Amino acid sequence: MLKFKDDGTFRLLQINDFQDSDDVDPRSAAFLDAVLDKYRPDLVVLVGDQLTPGEDMTAERIRTALKNELEPMEKRGIPFLFTFGNHDHDNERALDCAAQAEIYHSYRMCASADNGPDPGTYHNVIFGADGVTPKFGVYMMDSNLWYGDFMDCGVNAAQVRWYRKTGSKNRAANGGTPLPSLLFQHIPVKEMFRFLKKVPAGTPGAVDSMFGDEKYVLDEAAVFVGDRTVIKEPICCENPKVSTGQYEAWVEQGDIIGAYFGHDHVNTFVGKTEDGIVMGYNGGFGFDSYGDGDERFARIYDFSETDVTAYCQTTLYYSKEVG
Repeated sequence: MLKFKDDGTFRLLQINDFQDSDDVDPRSAAFLDAVLDKYRPDLVVLVGDQLTPGEDMTAERIRTALKNELEPMEKRGIPFLFTFGNHDHDNERALDCAAQAEIYHSYRMCASADNGPDPGTYHNVIFGADGVTPKFGVYMMDSNLWYGDFMDCGVNAAQVRWYRKTGSKNRAANGGTPLPSLLFQHIPVKEMFRFLKKVPAGTPGAVDSMFGDEKYVLDEAAVFVGDRTVIKEPICCENPKVSTGQYEAWVEQGDIIGAYFGHDHVNTFVGKTEDGIVMGYNGGFGFDSYGDGDERFARIYDFSETDVTAYCQTTLYYSKEVG
């Protein structure tokens, strides 16, 4: 059971883009040990791209890579959840995601619920300190595989239907009130563009678009609520020309108080849309892939049982936690 501590607090740690092989980078390992020991989270969420996309990855190398990442939680008795990123799907040539999920499930501290349409999509309830009263929930969503033309990434219709059904079920069990929930998935929704504005080519700090020739910067008129409002690379989201209906479902259900993504390793901004939904990036964690120079990131979310919607998010930096 995932529940608040007796003092009415709950701490969640987000890690994404560890992106390592069986030969783990010692800096990534040191960063993980440091944040687990210092912040002692009540739950860790692994938000995709746990694996490197190497062509030479084998089933055995995948098992060893995941062991390197999961044993630190296992030996400390810290529960974890997981979902998949595009590079985890890339490795299905060696071990499909159902088999990868079985590796996670083999660890005692894996707390993933078995209630979703696929191994990387599910919803966990976090109970109050009494162990009885649902306080908030965590959706883990598999954003599936990127294809060469970027046309088919993002959640599918079955996942959106499942989300709607789960949100309605939770509302009914919560006396007709939506159960406040965080949602984590690897590839962001296209609505992240709501925090940007188009600018002329040559504008300082502008980033390209993955889907055209436009240039973008953060929109100073948008509402940003994170502690590190930075964009340094193009938004690589679901196809903006195709509607998955995911964001619209969030608005309809009214239970998503925060949606957080990975995938774009050096973007860290978090904003609030005009619909009142907070969503944004956590930066990349691992050193076996690109990052913001020598900097890498994780994020903690601190909740109080008295008002889970007033949670606090704090970005963690490798340079501060390890040096």
